[in-house]
Amino acid sequence: MKEETKKESIGAWINKTKEGKEVIKFTINGQRYNMWVNQYKDKNSHPDYKIYEDNWVMPDERKEENFKPLNIDDL
Repeated sequence: MKEETKKESIGAWINKTKEGKEVIKFTINGQRYNMWVNQYKDKNSHPDYKIYEDNWVMPDERKEENFKPLNIDDL
């Protein structure tokens, strides 16, 4: 009896930046990626899209050295 292999399904989402540029976002094995249209494509051998790892993490304000809460006198 032949063992069945299950194919992994990966989804992708199209988002727009504030400037109106489209970016495709997806995750593989827990790593997030962004895929952008290659604006520097000069030859057919150049890729249509460029893929970058998305390593951005929202900063934890409590850990930032320069973080200080606003005081009513600061307003």
